[in-house]
Amino acid sequence: MFSFSWVIGCGDSAQGGSTDDVQVENVLETVEFILDKSGSVTLDVIDGDEIGPESLQVQTEGGKSVISLGENTSDDYVVRTFTNRLANDEKISILGSEWDSKLVCEDSTVVTAIIREFISTGNVSRDLLS
Repeated sequence: MFSFSWVIGCGDSAQGGSTDDVQVENVLETVEFILDKSGSVTLDVIDGDEIGPESLQVQTEGGKSVISLGENTSDDYVVRTFTNRLANDEKISILGSEWDSKLVCEDSTVVTAIIREFISTGNVSRDLLS
């Protein structure tokens, strides 16, 4: 079971919301919207195990996304991220933060695949987030 929160836009004009009624279609509709503009979506696991994935976040601006999955292990908290090994070594600004270009995904099909997998399984394969 998940909770879903989102912010569309950035700064004073940003609008957002949250719900515990998580429907894949609604989440993907919001993701598609922010991929065209800017914003973030967060899916938090509620009523889950103490060990395992806890929160998936996608931050997007101008078609560029940073995707992270927070996961509790038996003795630590690990953040797994999308990694683009072919990217040049440069900094990219997304929602006011500077990110290494190797952490930035520019493929919307990958972003939606990660969201779908997380909602359906409660996790994301290490092939997508390492």
